Amino acid sequence: MDSSVYANKEFVAASKRWVNVYCSKDSGHGTEKVGDVEMCKIHPGIKCEEHVACNASSSGLFFSGTHKAPGTVWCDSTGKMIGKQEGSMSAKQVIEKMAEAEKAVGVGIGLDEYEFFKTKLAAGEKSATDGKVKDAFEAYTAVVKMSKTPGSKPWVDKAQAALDKIMESGKTRLADAMALKDAKDYANAKAALKQLAVDYKGQPFAKEIDKANAEVLAAEKAK
Repeated sequence: MDSSVYANKEFVAASKRWVNVYCSKDSGHGTEKVGDVEMCKIHPGIKCEEHVACNASSSGLFFSGTHKAPGTVWCDSTGKMIGKQEGSMSAKQVIEKMAEAEKAVGVGIGLDEYEFFKTKLAAGEKSATDGKVKDAFEAYTAVVKMSKTPGSKPWVDKAQAALDKIMESGKTRLADAMALKDAKDYANAKAALKQLAVDYKGQPFAKEIDKANAEVLAAEKAK
């Protein structure tokens, strides 16, 4: 299956919806240099010692006694086995088995979507921490817009929760700015509202900021 299945482009496409673990006790595959690292020549995404160690740690975990090799196992996100197959299979058979297993675990996301969500959420968190509210909005909103993607709900929920938190922070900052207005500290009130306008530009909340700024200017003029 090393050359007939794992290198098959249809299998590779289907496998992107799974976390794939390759186990083999064979340490004689040879190596291929990837960047500055010597990787397994057959599977250059891992080192030979890694798939040998994986084989040792999983030995007896899913198969016991005499069984046909290779063995293929499908598990859910908790590691619970939901299916297994002894002996070789064609790429078509493996893909069909994967489809059956997907029915048991539910819809997931592919590798490309996973990388997208992970990158955007990390960017949003960093921007929020650095006080770059506008950038955080853009990163989190990009995730929320993917809500129709199958399996995206946990990621979208996390991004939406982050957006809600940013909005609550904005409302608190607006209230603080209006407190400065009430204290007749118009200069600092205007400065606070100016930064809020920059941070929340393009958001519905910007209308509240504009209204508050008008109130500050009116109060200052009346004084």
